[in-house]
Amino acid sequence: MRIRLLNFIIVGILFSITSCDIVNPEEPIPAYLVIPEFILNTELATEGTNSHKITEAHIFVANELIGVFTLPATVPVLAEGVQEVQIFPAIRPNGLGDITEIYPFYRRYQTTVDFVPGNIETIIPVTEYSDNVKFFFEPQESFEDGTFAFAIDIDGDPATTIELTNQEVFEGNGSGIIELEKADAQMELGSNLITELPTATSAATFLELNYKTEASFLVGIIGYDSQGRIIYSLIDKGVNPRDDWNKIYFDFTEEMIDLVSVEDQLAGWRLVIVSDLFEEEADQANIFLDNIKLVQFR
Repeated sequence: MRIRLLNFIIVGILFSITSCDIVNPEEPIPAYLVIPEFILNTELATEGTNSHKITEAHIFVANELIGVFTLPATVPVLAEGVQEVQIFPAIRPNGLGDITEIYPFYRRYQTTVDFVPGNIETIIPVTEYSDNVKFFFEPQESFEDGTFAFAIDIDGDPATTIELTNQEVFEGNGSGIIELEKADAQMELGSNLITELPTATSAATFLELNYKTEASFLVGIIGYDSQGRIIYSLIDKGVNPRDDWNKIYFDFTEEMIDLVSVEDQLAGWRLVIVSDLFEEEADQANIFLDNIKLVQFR
């Protein structure tokens, strides 16, 4: 009887030990990828500024999504050995803080990493514009001379046009300034008319710009027929006042799809910038712009 009881106790102890291993198995040790930032390389003459606001990275290891990470990031990876790593640059379209998307015009970064549990590998991924990207403003409105891409005074008030200034410059020698006064509070400026119509395959379209502003402003698109009449207008994206220079990406893909739907009537379209100082508390406000790019696939 005592022998049977002893055997029962021993079996119980062994079962307890093995069951603990099953319930609480030893956790694998990950390797770590450290990604401080993205770098954008550009050809200044054909692609414009290398200024960017890549805020997130979509990371794949061995073609499997590891996750979406805000930069700078430390990323745990359970894979071991030499693996292919792909890192896609992502932005927050229209300045929305809760939405992140892979920017379609930037290339992914690809490399191989030998993952060893516990080791830390630092990568600074580099991206560039894809080869099939079209830049409408050849390649950007950089305000380095007196030839403006946004020279159409839609509101008809010469006091609310855009001018060249060197008092607040993001980079280079100049930026654009729009000076608003209460007496001339409403401002509506347009780009030169674009007669090249979008297609279904080139609908992805973004407006990139650097800005610093004392007043809120909106951006949008107006479409015209052959008689110059407005047949399409959507001006619903914008920014709030900001004391320092910022980069933003406005997504006009849906607007391009809308233009395609009225293509048989459409003769041209333009970008517009709108602001109304009556809605602000200040009596005077300045809007500074630089490096305006309109990009689309060829």
